[in-house]
Amino acid sequence: MAEAQLVVFKLAGEQFGAPITRVREILRPVKATRMPRAAAFVRGLFNLRGQVLPLLDLRARLGLAAVAVDSAPVGPKGNKARVVVVEAGGEAMGIQVDEVLEVLRCQEEDLQSPRSVLDLPSSRSLASVLDQAGRLVLVLDVDRLLDGAAGDYEGGKP
Repeated sequence: MAEAQLVVFKLAGEQFGAPITRVREILRPVKATRMPRAAAFVRGLFNLRGQVLPLLDLRARLGLAAVAVDSAPVGPKGNKARVVVVEAGGEAMGIQVDEVLEVLRCQEEDLQSPRSVLDLPSSRSLASVLDQAGRLVLVLDVDRLLDGAAGDYEGGKP
């Protein structure tokens, strides 16, 4: 039996995960510079130790309710939002999440295809679904998160 490890995080009250092998690091919220004509789910670009990376608003990418970036209180138990830096298609990018919960171990055979559970456009960003004793974790296909990010420049043409 092969074991999988997922970094589990909250987004709009639901639990999502990314394979730990694809997570480079977890950061506090960062300031991003908006990119003209980029897709609405691209918050912009940010600098991580000299490397410029795209920052995705995962709520917008998955069609979930938006929330103001600075709406959570700051303090000892304040803003739990984080940026998860993931490797996708050989490139790094940041995805903004509400809160990082844990690293979860599971068996690979417990991961079910999202197509067998639902067939919606948003399921294209999902690699699998984990049902662990009634707890559902939607596992992201990080390679597909940037699909359509070019906005009006899709395919490299204005």
